[in-house]
Amino acid sequence: MLQAIRDKVTGWIAYAIIFLISVPFALWGVNSYLGGGEALPAATVNGEDITSRELDIAYANYRRQLAEIFGGTIPAGFGDETILKERVLTQLIEEYVLRQYANRQRYRIGDDELNKLIRSRKDFQSDGQFDTAVYRAQLGSQGYSPAGFEQEFRRTQSMDQLRTAINATAFILPVQEKQFASLSNQTRKIRVLTRTVDSDAYLVSEQEIEDYYQANAGRYMTAEQVKIDFLEVSLERMKSLVDVPEELLLERYQFAEASYTSAEYRTASHILLTLEDGLSEDKSKQVRDQLADIRAQIVAGEDFASLARQYSQDPGSAADGGNLGEIERGMMVRPFETALFAMQVGEVSEPIVTAFGWHLIKLEQISGGKIRSFDEVRVDIEDEIRSDLAESQIYDLVENLANLAYEQSDSLLPAAEQLGLELQTSEWFDRQTGTGIALEPRVRNIAFSNEVLNQGVNSDAIELADSRIVFIRINQRKPPAQKPLDRVSVAISDKLKQEKGREENKLAGKQALEALKTGKNLEDIATDWHVNLIDNGFVARDNTELDQNLLRLVFRMKKPADGLVFDSLTHPNGDFSLVELSAVISNDSNLDSKRVEALTTAAAGADYQAVLRVLASRAEVVRNPLSELQ
Repeated sequence: MLQAIRDKVTGWIAYAIIFLISVPFALWGVNSYLGGGEALPAATVNGEDITSRELDIAYANYRRQLAEIFGGTIPAGFGDETILKERVLTQLIEEYVLRQYANRQRYRIGDDELNKLIRSRKDFQSDGQFDTAVYRAQLGSQGYSPAGFEQEFRRTQSMDQLRTAINATAFILPVQEKQFASLSNQTRKIRVLTRTVDSDAYLVSEQEIEDYYQANAGRYMTAEQVKIDFLEVSLERMKSLVDVPEELLLERYQFAEASYTSAEYRTASHILLTLEDGLSEDKSKQVRDQLADIRAQIVAGEDFASLARQYSQDPGSAADGGNLGEIERGMMVRPFETALFAMQVGEVSEPIVTAFGWHLIKLEQISGGKIRSFDEVRVDIEDEIRSDLAESQIYDLVENLANLAYEQSDSLLPAAEQLGLELQTSEWFDRQTGTGIALEPRVRNIAFSNEVLNQGVNSDAIELADSRIVFIRINQRKPPAQKPLDRVSVAISDKLKQEKGREENKLAGKQALEALKTGKNLEDIATDWHVNLIDNGFVARDNTELDQNLLRLVFRMKKPADGLVFDSLTHPNGDFSLVELSAVISNDSNLDSKRVEALTTAAAGADYQAVLRVLASRAEVVRNPLSELQ
């Protein structure tokens, strides 16, 4: 959003601003001495910067996707913010490398195709039709302007063309198909004996709990927390304060009338007589004359579709009476399109020549092309104008706010009072989680930066999604502290019980494996352990009833050459399983087409990743520490 605002400052105003700010910087170098200047990029790929804002947007989208996968909340143990952000940055670097390569190889998508793809997306539609208001709202929620999104979408589509080209060349050999069928259809006969952990069977003394607490004090610390004061400026709030004159609405409607016109579709049929390469002008004229004779028959009352089936040399439409279906501008070659969109319904064209040959075109029907009335688009236009005017106003407000926050860096209150903004205070939050304004990763990162946290100064402008800008400073700080023993004693007790059970199980399991090698069988051990022996019979690789860790172990075990094969598994919860493998059956005769297709897809994915790795290894990449990003 800030870039869009800056783009509006042009002409003599821009030169005046540059002159005014250059004088103090030239005389005193204030910006350099205080560590100002352009924001540090997250990474640079072949000389092209990935901005910290791009990283923040990508990270926010990644977290949102993870939250959807896990039902709304990302599990605490899934990975901290730094790990996830590094992963997102790696993906962005790979995207940049791929996009740069696609550009060098001249992968492109045209304007008409881009427009068609965007309009076909269901998340931009209302009642099955593209809706400009929905489109803008969806983009705004992601922090995009229409121009920015369309540019990014164009880039993505060009990369998809490259990905499609790589995937289309993937293949597997017949011998691989056979091997794959043999392995994927393989079944293994097993019996499983599991010794569970009964935590209640173990006692943990108070001394053991305290000793563990003292020895692992670092595990039981509260996270460092802060509260922040903040000022927020949002485009939505500025828009609500803007009045739009009626004459301005009408002027914008008349100026952009074309954008409120739905795409026009023309249903047409044609008769094609092809031209061979290098055909002389006289021969071409003979083909044209033949087509003119066919047109005369149509004018005389002959059925166009019947003549198309008899004479047309277009293999795709001749059998269907020359029917081409609905045609939108940009779908056909220029001479054909020009003639078609100048015709009236029911009209048959004169012979038209294209690179494919000579055509007769019949226009069957016209649909679309409707211009939405002013009343229909009034709300959209008003929102566009409000956004434009609000962006201009917000530029001045943010500039003033930035100056005041810098000049009086020990408090945000003077800036709030002078500009009439509400000074708000957050709840307590830490580096990883927060509520309210602290839900924003960028806010948390800057709150815990050296300048804001340790030096106690006001932050620079922090641009967030939804066209929001905030300035923050530390209100209170709560350093890490040792959690009291009474708050963690139950958790420590449960952990020690679990560890005791795990160790006892591992010892019993090791002894049982040795006994099996000396002739003892699973029935004997089941009796010793007082547990039931489970005969699973033959299990397949896609078995869903068996514990998946156990299933993976089963298919890693060596085939029994003579007798039985045994192995063991310690489960995450401390349970211990003994596995007996007695037989393996392979079958390469049943070749599942869906599985082979999946294998081909996997091969395509491997090819794509290989290309990506090669491109990334050749790229010049400079990554900056996340802790230094603003």
